[in-house]
Amino acid sequence: MSLIPLGFWAASGGGAGAFDLLETTTLATSASSVTFSGLGAYSGYKHLQIRLVGRTTRTASNEDVSITFNSDTSTSYTWHSLQGDGSSVTSSSAGTNSSTFGARLPGNNEAANLFGSQVWDLLDFSSTSKNTTIRVLGGFVGSIFRIQLTSGAWLNTAAVTTVGLTPSSGNNFITGSRFSLIGVK
Repeated sequence: MSLIPLGFWAASGGGAGAFDLLETTTLATSASSVTFSGLGAYSGYKHLQIRLVGRTTRTASNEDVSITFNSDTSTSYTWHSLQGDGSSVTSSSAGTNSSTFGARLPGNNEAANLFGSQVWDLLDFSSTSKNTTIRVLGGFVGSIFRIQLTSGAWLNTAAVTTVGLTPSSGNNFITGSRFSLIGVK
């Protein structure tokens, strides 16, 4: 079975065998962050993809997920976001941030078993000649309907060896949230 979620997200020349599951973490208890480290071992892959199914403990209907590379929390990240909720479309952007953002996950004010999903593409993660860029597609259906497309960049040419994901307002990912790391050839 192909792991390609949508044809337009496939790497050029990609096919059913172009995506390999490298690691999966399913939280047995809530956690303030999830980290994938030792990514230098995956230098045979052109890109990495993170697939996230989760929710947070935030007392609200939703919460952004942020990402950092190599534990860098300096202001070297940018992002752009386009989101729709079924009745309106909004956009936002920011530069000089201490992380870049993906899509939103449901918070604690949503139905108990509601999880959101996200697909994060980390493009050319091992390159040392250009900045690392990401693209994210995510969404969920709850008290609000939301789909979000985000792009971002880490303005640093270092190869990415560590990726950290956190709920942006300091809450936790809940038990049962799942994070899978995929290698893209």
